[in-house]
Amino acid sequence: MRKVELRPLSDLKPGYAQLVMIGGTPPSEGLSVDIQRNQDEHFLQADGKWGSHSFKFTLPTLQTNADGHSTAVVDEQIVDPLIENPHATNMVRFYAADGTELGRARLKLARDLMPSGASGSTPSLAAGAALHSPAAPEPEPEPDPIPVEPSPAEVTTPAPEAPQTAKKGNKRWLWIVLAIVLLALLAAAAWFGLAMRNAPSDAASEAEQEESQPEQPLEEEPAAPEPEPEPESEPEAEIAPVGEEGPAEGIAAPCSLQRMTEQGELEFIQSCTSAGIDSDVMLSVIDDALANERCGIARRLYAHEALNGDIDAALGYARQFDPEQHASSTCFPEADAETAIFWYETAQGIDATNPEANQRLEELQP
Repeated sequence: MRKVELRPLSDLKPGYAQLVMIGGTPPSEGLSVDIQRNQDEHFLQADGKWGSHSFKFTLPTLQTNADGHSTAVVDEQIVDPLIENPHATNMVRFYAADGTELGRARLKLARDLMPSGASGSTPSLAAGAALHSPAAPEPEPEPDPIPVEPSPAEVTTPAPEAPQTAKKGNKRWLWIVLAIVLLALLAAAAWFGLAMRNAPSDAASEAEQEESQPEQPLEEEPAAPEPEPEPESEPEAEIAPVGEEGPAEGIAAPCSLQRMTEQGELEFIQSCTSAGIDSDVMLSVIDDALANERCGIARRLYAHEALNGDIDAALGYARQFDPEQHASSTCFPEADAETAIFWYETAQGIDATNPEANQRLEELQP
């Protein structure tokens, strides 16, 4: 296969897409594929997760579209995991019914792909399904109240007026109260006059007593003590400079060959890629891994650097598979034109004008 694309269906059904195979003539029956991502070289599994072992998805009978390309409809088992990370780079391998590999190509994701979760909908009431509540019954008119005539026993008679003698007694008590109030006012006025007459004599006697007392001398404030002379400060002792210690010896760098042999493969890759070293140093680390037959480390570092925009790593990885530049080794025993095309396309995506990538793609692609 020269190219493989995952395109949405014409009716945009969520969770479904069309796998379009451009170039080549695959068999219409019994075709299966596995999908490998290049960030860690893991394969897509049946549960939508990624694992280290290949898993083959059996495709339905292939159809031919208007452009003459073979197509197959795939469901959310493949669509959902791929569009979770649309910027990842994935490779598809094709297998015949007997398990023979027929070819491989880079998988490109088209726009407008929809995950299966986009198919949710909520029910709604129909236009004519409006609910009607029964009308309340009209209230019956209340009967007119019947006037009730009072019984003869309930009729009250007015009380007889008090005799005139009571009014005369009330006036007599009023004059007595007024006389008592008048006497109280006269007594208060007499007491106030006597108090005002005695006030000047009391004030004069108090003034005489104050004059007869001798004046007491004011107490003098104690004089402030004179400040004691400060002792002369002794000269500070000079501190001897401490020599700076250099970095501790014997500690291996995160990408060193010592760490490569001591740590596990995944642990070493994580610590080395997070060390922030430049491209030239990383390529020398890859060379050390190849020389010491640490093939998994070399492949993963190649893929990590290439997918993160290092064109030298992408070209170097492509040369390992290029039939014209391949040199058999423990880590790369055979050439693989399809894989070389994949990594040359990755380099072309980093720099579209790169002459080596453009030339090799032109010669390798049919």
